[in-house]
Amino acid sequence: MKGYISPDQQRLVIEKLYYSNDSVTSTHRFNKKYKDKTGTMGQVTMRLTTFGRKMKRTDFSSYDVERFTKSVVGDTSDLESL
Repeated sequence: MKGYISPDQQRLVIEKLYYSNDSVTSTHRFNKKYKDKTGTMGQVTMRLTTFGRKMKRTDFSSYDVERFTKSVVGDTSDLESL
């Protein structure tokens, strides 16, 4: 499914953003801090553009979000320009 990011892939991106090796704990930590801004992440498949827009509401650099998303999903969408 090109252009989409699965819940597992979302958790892997969040794990990388926290420089962790546990995606479940990292996602729980992320949702605890950003749930009001992004909704609950790591539960439903969403479009990459939706994911990128939600991640822009966080304190993570858009460069890191785009870099880690590309490494997990393999898509070259320009999330930084959203």
